[in-house]
Amino acid sequence: MENSTISRNLINSFRKLLCDERKKRNLSQFELSERCGLSRQTISLFESGKRVPTLISLFQLSKGLNMSSIKFLSLLIKKIEPTPH
Repeated sequence: MENSTISRNLINSFRKLLCDERKKRNLSQFELSERCGLSRQTISLFESGKRVPTLISLFQLSKGLNMSSIKFLSLLIKKIEPTPH
């Protein structure tokens, strides 16, 4: 698999996971931004795939979602890695 394909898959999986987990907790982008210390615009850019989070942002987001960063990253890995058949 090409690096560009991997990058697109990772970004797409991340944005979907972030949006799904936020909505699962009935949080608006603004509420999540208040919880994690990032701007609402940053949350929007992450969810639209127009911005890629830093490692620090990932930790802030997981804190705002009230989950461990390990749990957040493991959910992301499950989304990007194909399940064996």
